[in-house]
Amino acid sequence: MLRHICECCGKEQTISSEEAYAQGWDYPPKMGSFKIVSPRTCGECIIQNTLWWEITCNKTPPGQLSERHQQTLKRILTEPESIMP
Repeated sequence: MLRHICECCGKEQTISSEEAYAQGWDYPPKMGSFKIVSPRTCGECIIQNTLWWEITCNKTPPGQLSERHQQTLKRILTEPESIMP
């Protein structure tokens, strides 16, 4: 069981990786890897609002990220400990 936190809408669920994948979550370990920046979204949100998109597509330097994206980055870099229930 892990806390799945959508970085776009803030939805949070504590469910298994299998349940999350079945519900459309983009979340490690089923989608991507822990500690690697990639989208962390629920099944309802779009990739264009993610930290990954901001860094990769918009080319925003780390020092210019919004507070929301900075918090997401900190959480990703400390996974899986940061998402343990």
